Amino acid sequence: MSTIVFVIFALLGVPLFAIFGGLALYSYHDLGLPPIAIISEYYKLASQPVLLTIPLFTLSGYLLAESKAPDRMVNVARSWIGWMPGGLAITTIVACAFFTAFTGASGVTIIALGGLLYPILMKEGYGDKFSMGLVTSCGSLGLLFPPSLPLILYALISSGNPAVMVTVDQLFIAGIVPG
Repeated sequence: MSTIVFVIFALLGVPLFAIFGGLALYSYHDLGLPPIAIISEYYKLASQPVLLTIPLFTLSGYLLAESKAPDRMVNVARSWIGWMPGGLAITTIVACAFFTAFTGASGVTIIALGGLLYPILMKEGYGDKFSMGLVTSCGSLGLLFPPSLPLILYALISSGNPAVMVTVDQLFIAGIVPG
C-alpha cells in the first residue's frame, strides 16, 4: 500500500527527497522504532565535525573550476606525458583524476575539464564517443584518491554502527593503493 502512495506522490510531482524521506520514516514506523531514535540518529550524524568537509569540498571545486587551474593542470600533464602515443588520452586521465581528488565531485570535473579537454580531443582526431566516454569516466577516477568526499561520507555513516565502523584515516590509507 505504501509503495502505491509513494508512486502516486512521484507522479504528482512531489520532490524525490520528500518521497524517500517519507518512505524512510514510514519504514521506521513500520519496524516499531520510536520517533526519538530517528531524531537522535540524525543529530548524531549531523553533529560530527567531518560533515564540515562537504561544503568545503564544494567551495574548493567551484574555486578551482572558475580559476585557470584546469588549464594549467592540463598543460603540466601534457608536457609530462603528452609526447607518448595516446598521450592526450593519458593526459585526460591524469588531469581528471587529480582534479576530482581535489574537488571531491566527479560532476565538477566533467564540467570544468570536459569543456576544456573535449574540443582538444576532437581536434587531435579522437572519436566523438571515445572522447565523451573518456572524459566522463575519468571524472570518477579521482574519487579513490585521498582526500575523497565519498571516503569521508562512508566513514561518517559507518561511525554509527560499531560493527562496521571505519575511520577517515583508515579509508585514506586504503585509498592510496587503488588511487
